[in-house]
Amino acid sequence: MPIHDLGYRHWSGQWTSHPYRWWVITRQGVRLLAGKRRFLFLMALSAIPFVVRCVMLYAATVLGNLPFLKIDAAFFRDFLSQQMFFTFVIAIYAGSGLISNDLKANALQIYLAKPITRKDYVVGKLGVVAFFLSLPTLVPALLLFVLAVAFQPGGAFVREFGWVPGSIVAYSLVIILTNGLVVLAVSSLTRSSRFAGINFAAIFLFSQILYGILSSILRTKAVACVSLTNNLRLFGDLVFGTRPQYSGAPLWLSALVVAALSAGSAWVVYRRVRAVEVVK
Repeated sequence: MPIHDLGYRHWSGQWTSHPYRWWVITRQGVRLLAGKRRFLFLMALSAIPFVVRCVMLYAATVLGNLPFLKIDAAFFRDFLSQQMFFTFVIAIYAGSGLISNDLKANALQIYLAKPITRKDYVVGKLGVVAFFLSLPTLVPALLLFVLAVAFQPGGAFVREFGWVPGSIVAYSLVIILTNGLVVLAVSSLTRSSRFAGINFAAIFLFSQILYGILSSILRTKAVACVSLTNNLRLFGDLVFGTRPQYSGAPLWLSALVVAALSAGSAWVVYRRVRAVEVVK
């Protein structure tokens, strides 16, 4: 019987980089969540406001732009602001265990032992949350704009509101990235997905409660920047050019708070993943 040499064989191929290695992590995370019926039911519920807005678009076409059926920039801003409740719940369900479960199972060492960098890991995990958060925000909002153009032929709507898709993309990305980075940050700080979800909810709810207390004491809405939800809404006012929902609150300050919170969350995730990589 011949004996084959199973020793080391020198690699003679060409080394190439793989800039999309993070997609493997994203694809697997999306596949796991898509197999959960409760999560799919939640995603189906998030589509109800889109259906209602479609009916409003059709009614506005038939009845005309009545005061309560006016199709303008505020129509799309209000839709995205309304969807923030669903993005909040979806972020908890989809993102609270993305890193905490890996910490609990000591899976980070396995990830980083392979040709995957910290950047690949973080972007891959963020991609999971971003994918599901875009479904109730970016995707339906752009579809609503397409329907609005289709229901009002002649090009008048496009000439007047052709800039709206850019605002939709900007507002949606801010909602997606803020929720995604914050939930990943709290997930990276604990080994319990349940505790991570509670912390994420506390950031939003307690900041809103603090705003309610301060606004009642000071009798002004100018303190809206203490609430993360309010800051996101004010950013929507900024990019859509609509009247601020909280009078007296500086729009630039809300944009700065959102940017600082997102950057801080990204730094926390990066440091947590880096700490495990150094230990390995």
